[in-house]
Amino acid sequence: MTSSNSSSEISLGGLDYATFVYDHRIYRGVFLSGLVILVYDHLLTLGSEIKFMWRRRFHFGAYWFLAVRYISLACSLTITVFYFGHLSTKTCSKIQRLLEALLMLQQAFVEMTLGLRVLAMYGLNPWVGLPMGILGAVAAGLGLWTMVEYGAPQMLTVPGLPGYHTVIPKSTALLLAAVWEAQVALDTLVFGLTLYRAYMDRSTVSMISGSLIRHMMRDGAMYFGIIVFANVADVLTIYLGDEMISGILSWWTTSLSVTLISRLNLNLQRAGIGNSGTDDQGTTEIDEIHFITPNAPPVRRDDDDLGSLFDDV
Repeated sequence: MTSSNSSSEISLGGLDYATFVYDHRIYRGVFLSGLVILVYDHLLTLGSEIKFMWRRRFHFGAYWFLAVRYISLACSLTITVFYFGHLSTKTCSKIQRLLEALLMLQQAFVEMTLGLRVLAMYGLNPWVGLPMGILGAVAAGLGLWTMVEYGAPQMLTVPGLPGYHTVIPKSTALLLAAVWEAQVALDTLVFGLTLYRAYMDRSTVSMISGSLIRHMMRDGAMYFGIIVFANVADVLTIYLGDEMISGILSWWTTSLSVTLISRLNLNLQRAGIGNSGTDDQGTTEIDEIHFITPNAPPVRRDDDDLGSLFDDV
């Protein structure tokens, strides 16, 4: 009996039963809050998604948007079963390994979306894409190394409490922290490039309040402010939390990232339609159209010039 209790204590990282249950409930609560944000915002923006994505001619941006949004939703719903379902340890272990890969895939989608946005702002300049690609490769490499170093996850559960929990050893937690730190560095670079482009184009941005640059700047600042703080908080849980709490904000941060990226894409679609004055449905959004009075004086035409305007009629 003593040996069994000792083994249980070691497997729980020195935590007693009450602490394990408490940490597990906190972990599930944080995950649920991220899922609620993701699903609730999905419902709020479903009308815009139908208008700007489903009712228009499909293009690469639409496919990318739908992949980012629905892969994240599917992953979150799947892991809900992991935390709240009554499954065998073998099944949960397979789900956990799959979800580790899907979590990396979601983050890759988010970072690539931001990178493509910045590249578009700089006219696909390769010197802008190079540092972002290097930081992205570092983050991806650290993520893969963490998965290999981690090996098969240790699944823990307790009587009377549904779902499973994965314990992250301290050595693995430090690698996980390095992954999030690399991502913070990449987000900081994206934000800096966005600020620089907005500063260089400040005259155009000030004249046209609904320009795409202004929308990119506003959404980029919002994304940076919220997500970086969330990433830093997640890193702190890895360094300061016990083995049960390490990385508690990973899924929450990912859900929030996908939510903001979806908002960013929909806002850019709305701004693009507004600037063009029409969409595929033949409607016009008057509040998004901006007229600029030209500084050059009007060109005086003689009668022959005026008559030539009607030659093709």
